Amino acid sequence: MYADLDFWLALLKDDDWLGDRAEALLADHEGDLEVSLVTFIELFLVEERFQFDRERAVTAILELASYRGDPNVLYRASANVDEGLNTFDAFHAALSGDGIISSDGAYDGVDGVNRVPLEPAGDADFTE
Repeated sequence: MYADLDFWLALLKDDDWLGDRAEALLADHEGDLEVSLVTFIELFLVEERFQFDRERAVTAILELASYRGDPNVLYRASANVDEGLNTFDAFHAALSGDGIISSDGAYDGVDGVNRVPLEPAGDADFTE
């Protein structure tokens, strides 16, 4: 059973009006829950609005649901957000391995990311 972010937020937030229903569904579907990378991207996007610990939330969801991707990508993306990248750039960097082709200088200086410049070398007139 695939669970979207609404379900996880109902469990993560202390005062969510859907919390009791989410807990009942969690019990009903224990061991049969699935999430995707999209769930985690959305989680990172709403983190500030709902005030929860991003890495603890990732860990909790991974403990309760199956995820077909590499969990290390999620934690790398979280570290990238902490280094100042926005959510989308954080996931691009985490998924890139050690190199990314981009004109976005936000990747410069991020641990473990080697940006291959898309912009022409020495072209001062280039704008993103």
